[in-house]
Amino acid sequence: MALRKRRFCDAKQPLLPCKTYAFGMQNNRFCNTLIIKWLRNRYACEKYLHSNHVPTVEK
Repeated sequence: MALRKRRFCDAKQPLLPCKTYAFGMQNNRFCNTLIIKWLRNRYACEKYLHSNHVPTVEK
């Protein structure tokens, strides 16, 4: 029984030997935040371009 519990309580290894696991998780959250910010800015630009399109001149 003790062996089963121990298997699930093992701490995860750090991404790099010189970094701690907590640092790796913070870095991952920072990267995710940058990606979300980039996607929101891209969506805002596309929405602006679609709503303010220049009418075409028909011949």
